[in-house]
Formats: sequence, C-alpha cells, structure tokens
Amino acid sequence: MKPGTPLPVGDGAWTVTLQGFERQPAGAVPGVPAGSSAYRARVTVANQRAQVATAPQTAVTARYGALGRTAAEATDSSASSSTDEPQQVRPNGSVDRDVKLVLPDQAQGLPVTVTVEATEEGLAEPELLFFEGALPGGTAASPDTQAPQGAPAGQSVTPLGQWNGQVRVGKVTVSGEGASRTGSLELSVVNRSGDPMSGLGTTLRILTGQELHLAATVRPVYGYRDAAIAPYRTATQTVSFRVPETAAGGPVTVEAIDAGGSKVTFEGTLG
Repeated sequence: MKPGTPLPVGDGAWTVTLQGFERQPAGAVPGVPAGSSAYRARVTVANQRAQVATAPQTAVTARYGALGRTAAEATDSSASSSTDEPQQVRPNGSVDRDVKLVLPDQAQGLPVTVTVEATEEGLAEPELLFFEGALPGGTAASPDTQAPQGAPAGQSVTPLGQWNGQVRVGKVTVSGEGASRTGSLELSVVNRSGDPMSGLGTTLRILTGQELHLAATVRPVYGYRDAAIAPYRTATQTVSFRVPETAAGGPVTVEAIDAGGSKVTFEGTLG
C-alpha cells in the first residue's frame, strides 16, 4: 500500500498510516556517515473506537532497492520505532511516532518497502502491514522490479554472490587487522509467494580453510535484525563475524540453514 493510506488493525479498532519519508538536513541527526542521509518516517496510529484505549506497539523496518537492503535506524535518542511506555489514546484520537533511518545517498529514488509490525495490548503476535513507495530524490523506480528472477536452484555448492533457490549469500569482505579482523557479508532471501514470510529465518554457519574450522554461527534475531518479508519482495541483511587471523585470504564455506533445517552451501574466499 502507498504511504499515506490508513490500514486497519485489530478488526478495524485501529488504523496505522505511514506518512512517508522526509529527508533531514545535513547535520540534523548525529552519527550519519559520509555518503548517507537521514530520513524521518512518521507512523500515525489512530483509535477508531468511541473509548480510550492503549495504542498498539509498532516496530518499523525499511528495505530499499532490488535486494531489499535494510536501512539502519539512526542513533538518535529522540526517535524510536516503538515506545517503551503504553500510550493511551482518546476516542477517535491518534498518536504519531517518528522513526529516523539512515540510507546511502545512492538509494535516492529507489523503491522502499516498509514493514510495520503492530502488536495490540495483550497479544503476542503482531499484525503485519506493508507500505511501498520511493525514497525522495533521484528517479523513482517501480517496486515491481524488486524480486530477483531466474535464480538458480539445486546446485550442490554455489559460489558466493549467486542465488540458490530463494537464498543468496554475498561475497565476504574483511576489515581490521590481526585478531580484530571482522568479516561481513549480505544474506538475501526472496519471498516468491503471495503471503508474507515471517522473516529471513536463516542461520549461517561460517567455516574457514580446507579443514572447515567453524568460525561463527549467526542466527536470526540474535545475530542480525529480522523482520517479515512482503509478498514477492526480497530482504537483505548484512551479517558480521570475527575472522580468525590465520584464515584471512583463504577459502570460506558458508552453510545457509532455513527454519526447516534445509541447507544450501556457498563457497568463496575471505576477502
């Protein structure tokens, strides 16, 4: 749904509206790296009932571009994707929640899919709402181009950077020196169905060298932020891990294990 469209939550007891992205002036948000900009996204939660009620908690995830890379949340204490304290809302009233996100400048004009997870008081599972638009600036692209096509499947071993079925593990980059070396890669999962996916839900086992020493096990939620994936869209998350000093420059094997236990194996080099 386009930003600005109210979507019902709780059988119509509430509506949630994403007001869109507003680029913030340079320097207005601390900690924004060079080559990136901060944007404000406002979520409005409106009470449709004729009585005071506790507003649903909301969590916001924004993904941009063909691979659905996840936007970082700005380290600005004045903005949060959810509120710690329950908020009471008057009948037919509303509450605004601002989220500040950091995106690279080359993302301007690219399609953005925003997932809002709205959890009503007393419930454990959120309702999933999806909004789609384009990031301000640049030339707008159609969000229909997001899902990758022609992804190969069923290979015994897949080179890093290629798709196997619905999962892709990107090439590893290494930064730092000595014992502080850190590796990073992109994990991408495409949702090819008309229903939302609960998230990437993929565990990575990172094995180094010809002897396949286990360097790291990275699990969803604990090792990287996870959130639901919209129908026919792709989600990409950057994953970081410690690189053994003796492994840099050598071979790396990455096992991607989905929630059902199915494994896909990728191979490449560390750096």
